[in-house]
Amino acid sequence: MEAAQARGRKVVALNGYIVDVTDFVEEHPGGQDLILDHMGQDGTTEFLDAHPQGILKILKDTVGDERAKSMILGEHTVTVPPKSEVVSGSHTAPVQTTVTVSPIVVFSAVATGAIAAAMVMFRDNNSISTSTMSILSSCSCSFVAGALCMWQFQQFLPAGISHSQTSVQVQPLGDGDAWVYGKVDARIIKQLSAVCGAGNVFDASNSKEIKKHSRDMSSHMSANPDAVVYPKTVEEAADVVKICYAHRIPMTPRGAGSGLEGGAIPYNGGVVLDLMRLKNKLLRKDDMLVTVEAGVKKSELNEWLEPQGVLFGPDPASNPSVGGMASTRGSGLSTLMYGTTGESVVSLRVITAEGNIVTTRRSVRKSSTGYELTKLYVGSEGTLGIIAEITAKVFPLPAVRCGALVRFASVGDAARATIQFVQRSLTTLCRCELLNADGVRATNKKYGNSLEEVPTVFLEFRGGDLGACKANAATAEAISHEVGATAYEFAESGDTLDTLWTARRGCYIASMSYREQKGDRVYISDSCVPLTQISNMIGETEKDFLAEGFPCIICAHIADGNFHCCIPYQPGERGKVDVIEKKMIARALAMGGSVSGEHGVGVGKIEHVEMEHGAVHIDLQRRIKRALDPHNIMNPGKIFIQPKTPGGCCEIPAIYRETVGASGGTYQH
Repeated sequence: MEAAQARGRKVVALNGYIVDVTDFVEEHPGGQDLILDHMGQDGTTEFLDAHPQGILKILKDTVGDERAKSMILGEHTVTVPPKSEVVSGSHTAPVQTTVTVSPIVVFSAVATGAIAAAMVMFRDNNSISTSTMSILSSCSCSFVAGALCMWQFQQFLPAGISHSQTSVQVQPLGDGDAWVYGKVDARIIKQLSAVCGAGNVFDASNSKEIKKHSRDMSSHMSANPDAVVYPKTVEEAADVVKICYAHRIPMTPRGAGSGLEGGAIPYNGGVVLDLMRLKNKLLRKDDMLVTVEAGVKKSELNEWLEPQGVLFGPDPASNPSVGGMASTRGSGLSTLMYGTTGESVVSLRVITAEGNIVTTRRSVRKSSTGYELTKLYVGSEGTLGIIAEITAKVFPLPAVRCGALVRFASVGDAARATIQFVQRSLTTLCRCELLNADGVRATNKKYGNSLEEVPTVFLEFRGGDLGACKANAATAEAISHEVGATAYEFAESGDTLDTLWTARRGCYIASMSYREQKGDRVYISDSCVPLTQISNMIGETEKDFLAEGFPCIICAHIADGNFHCCIPYQPGERGKVDVIEKKMIARALAMGGSVSGEHGVGVGKIEHVEMEHGAVHIDLQRRIKRALDPHNIMNPGKIFIQPKTPGGCCEIPAIYRETVGASGGTYQH
């Protein structure tokens, strides 16, 4: 720090940190005492002994985030917790600091003594007026106070500090320091067991549970948690979070484990909260709303709703938990009619990082009472809080289902037909799905079908009467032939197509065994582009993968502009896949698209989200994360890497590099 900047500033040493409180004290008389009151007069507390960075937290609580960051000038000592308390991360090593004190301190002391002596002399000689004596008294008190403040400040300084210089020299706080988390030991397991019952808590000795919760349905690297907990109620889940918050233990919420981007893989260890035992359901049919806890699966919910004449609209190809769908915005095959998961969710009960339970909004059609927290938490992948309960729209069960298979000579023809389906507002069209030639071939092989191996669009119409559905189907047939369809097969009963819909849902599973090579993994994309760009997007992607010798199995929610490219590969081929993926992502973004339509970011898309949104947008997201989860314990390392300090530089952790094929570059916040 320059000498000019240091002169005249009020600084205090608190628990080893040099803190500039000048502006705050000037704006808030007594503010320095306020800070000391938060700290404890000696600047030490049990928390600060265990957490050297705690001073920043206390300052933030006292003066606000931005002011606190500007007040911390540097550090002269660091108390490092015992090694047994540290699971990961690092601390800044102690540094030598030179704190300079202006010669004005010495002058103040001398001047104070001189004024005091003069006052005594003049008083004894009766040669000074009462008003002059008052002025001298005030000056003397001011000098004494200043000298005492400087003396008090010096008491905080470590021995051996030189007072002969004229500037303050401090070591700046480092950016991007690794997060330090608490350890899941026997004491923590005992606390968790007291909340959930011993039979619902598993530590590292239970290899079966640990392995089950170390991975999801993706090909991303697995990682073991330190413990797995099955809460049975929302309140139990909240109490688990409170324990983890108190001990700074990272948490990873988990539903059905069907995710495809590694979002439920606990790369920082800690506790996995398996929410699949949260099963309560309540239908408010008159309001056309259903409230379910996070562990209810999509198909389980619809089986329960069917006898009551309604259904939950979003329909991912897998069978995820409703909590997982809300966490990732997973929507699936029926978006045309029922909308996305985000559009279906009305309200949430969320467990915050501190363990509080909050309802994001009232379950009414309109609400204009502040920030829309529901939309904030939907799609947040457990990084801001844990979605424990969902209130969502339900829809009348259709009286009629019918469908069609439409074959095309090319994906381009299929896309052109789909654009017209959407533009013509076929109101009973519920599903419009595409398999390319490799997709048909893979599902034929897996499920024993015998469809012609050409680009094929699957259609399903739903409504209150057969006439309306058949009219829309006839319009779709006319459009298809206009753009060059090679065949159009109508099925008056949708039930006759259910086997084919099962095959469509199983496209990802079919790709796993397509090459019949032991050890094959499957890369799956999730790009979403404007509907008018889907033909070029799929066509260029097919060319890229086929040119490198990979089969390109594509299943697409084509009417949404969202497609999944399933590429089987051997571990040694991952580098080639990464190169093509980067081209595909760049192409989607250039077309105005998104890197993920419904699978979320997890760890698989971390490298790409800043390309999509830009640094300023990601900075806003990080600020939200820091505000709601200041200790970075809620599913850390997902969506983006969170710097420990504002402005910090984040390197992709080594454990992610193999996972996402990253080169280990840095992300500047």
